[in-house]
Amino acid sequence: MKSLAFAAMIAGVALCSPAQALEHKAVIDHDLGPIAADYEGSTSIRMEQLGSAGGAGRSSSLRCQWSASLSVERKAQVGPDLKAHRSMIRANALSGSTPGWCSERSNGIDSLIAARHDKLHAQMLAMVEQDRAVILAEADKARPAG
Repeated sequence: MKSLAFAAMIAGVALCSPAQALEHKAVIDHDLGPIAADYEGSTSIRMEQLGSAGGAGRSSSLRCQWSASLSVERKAQVGPDLKAHRSMIRANALSGSTPGWCSERSNGIDSLIAARHDKLHAQMLAMVEQDRAVILAEADKARPAG
């Protein structure tokens, strides 16, 4: 019994990245020329084992608490000379809890996240909209003096 609880403590927090990727392309008008921005998003999952395995005649309180963070990488280009990169992260874009061991639930958690693809995509589009002002400021800074 104690060895199971100890194993759960050692397992503690697990990290993994499912193969789910998100993409978006945008063109922003600017007086230097159109800004082509490519966004690529991915999720990373954090799992934490909580509770303990039940002994003989006792129920188990094991559960896997998980959260998915959304990372978005932006590459933008204005004309042939200006290239701009930016990384953005939204922690806890999705979260939940499943009963049992995290090691046995990771495929199920991936499925839960895949089922919420629309919510992740909407969050990514919100990040893209917030990034618009940053891209315009970067282009303005790169404006040739004249």
